[in-house]
Amino acid sequence: MSYPIILAHGFARFDEPWNKAFELDNRDGPRSDQYHYFRGIRSYLMENGFTVYHTNVPWSAGVKDRAEALRSNIETILAAGHEKVNIIAHSMGGLDSRHMLFEDRNEGRIHEKVASLTTISTPHNGSSFADWGNKNLGFLKPWAKSIGVDLAGLDCLTTEFCSEFNDDPEVCEFEESCFEQMEVRTYAGTQPFWKVLTLLKPSAYIIQNAEGDNDGLVSVESAKWREEFFKGTLEETDHLNEIGWWDLEQALAGETPAQFRKRILGFYLGVANELP
Repeated sequence: MSYPIILAHGFARFDEPWNKAFELDNRDGPRSDQYHYFRGIRSYLMENGFTVYHTNVPWSAGVKDRAEALRSNIETILAAGHEKVNIIAHSMGGLDSRHMLFEDRNEGRIHEKVASLTTISTPHNGSSFADWGNKNLGFLKPWAKSIGVDLAGLDCLTTEFCSEFNDDPEVCEFEESCFEQMEVRTYAGTQPFWKVLTLLKPSAYIIQNAEGDNDGLVSVESAKWREEFFKGTLEETDHLNEIGWWDLEQALAGETPAQFRKRILGFYLGVANELP
């Protein structure tokens, strides 16, 4: 059996309020994660013999703060007696992971404790929707901060920010060395516009015009990152579908909840079976 799996969530762990209220994260029951960000995925993998943990990093915060929180989460898990961990990260969780590995490269050397990194629809090259949001809705950030919502994470999803990180000579040198010792896999998602969750249609339209095929929030090209790491695309799967959330648009496309659940859980099981 592989090392423990860490499920690293994206920009906003929308399930946190009700999971905290009902302490669902602290339960190991078979249905304790049916309304989690990664819906039903942890329990399904556990039923198949894997040791799996959820993470919790600051909601929509900057990637540096999120990376530090992720490192703390992982160190707590390692302290339970595990030698290494496998990270499966969705969306911004992949950027959190990469920044964590780089930022801790000298002090804690957390990269030596990570056996693999798998990213699912992570905007490695940034997102044109984040560019659009910063340009047109940036004025909302001070207001959001005044009510306790930190939207600094939006800056870290722009194509400019991600390009600067990707092209930084220190980052390039570190990752080149690091990834010789670590398995890295990337996956993308794509969904025809008419099947994308209605809430994501505006962002899907913006990204389609700027970058091409996407899952409503991240383009296939940005999620690929580097060709040598790319393992495939989840077809007819939008950004929420990728983490186990069925929606009405899937029904309109002819996929029932049972069919959808079997497909998505099967994908995660397939990923898990290939981990070191």
